[in-house]
Amino acid sequence: MKKIVVSGITAVMALFLCVNGCRGPEDASEELDMLILSGRNNHDWEQTTAVLDSTFRKSGLFSVDVTTSPDTLKYEDLKKYDVLLNNWNSWPENNIRWPTAAEQGLLRFVEEGGGLVFFHSSTSAFYTWTEFKQISTAAWIMDSTWHGPVNQVKVSVQNAEHPIISGLTDFYIQDELWINAERNESFKVLGFAENTVEDSGEQPAIFVGSYGEGRIFHTILGHDETALRNPGFQTLILRAAEWASTGQVSISVSKYQ
Repeated sequence: MKKIVVSGITAVMALFLCVNGCRGPEDASEELDMLILSGRNNHDWEQTTAVLDSTFRKSGLFSVDVTTSPDTLKYEDLKKYDVLLNNWNSWPENNIRWPTAAEQGLLRFVEEGGGLVFFHSSTSAFYTWTEFKQISTAAWIMDSTWHGPVNQVKVSVQNAEHPIISGLTDFYIQDELWINAERNESFKVLGFAENTVEDSGEQPAIFVGSYGEGRIFHTILGHDETALRNPGFQTLILRAAEWASTGQVSISVSKYQ
């Protein structure tokens, strides 16, 4: 498979999370293989992909590839990976579809146990692809979903028994909070987010689901580089990707408060 790796990774953040008990570079054979799907988004995908790539590499747990042509990939290209992280969407061209081999390859990958991680707007795609709606949640819906300006958002966690959430506490993030995003009721809610400036009420913000043998994660957080560098968000997305890959979490909770 041809992989196009994003260059110009941004500098290391001043506050990075602690990762204890993770497999380091000396145990590279045990790293989890991640593929970031990128190349198109109604947000700054080049910048956010670079931050994500850096975050996962520096965790010591993930080996990361990046593709800017996810629509060209088949199941044979995907099956070497433990988890896919999607940073691709087609908004506002909502009728776009991938070639059949790419769509079926993605579904088969998840159904046979591959992990799938979404964040923010990466589920705002494939509005006419029925099966995609089964493996995603929290999409932007025209005329019913909205958001105010980027400002301070409080993230409240629940379902502490879930491996992703266990040990996490509430945190604050400078982000763009979506209001009334579409819900897939088969997904379980692990946390809520609330705008601290505007009274828009708590919004379901952290979700987990499954498709066949595959584990799926989504959070509506992560609008831009600032949000992606938030230590609370990084702790959450790293733990989510490990869980989606293995069903377990070894990444410790960082001291982000």
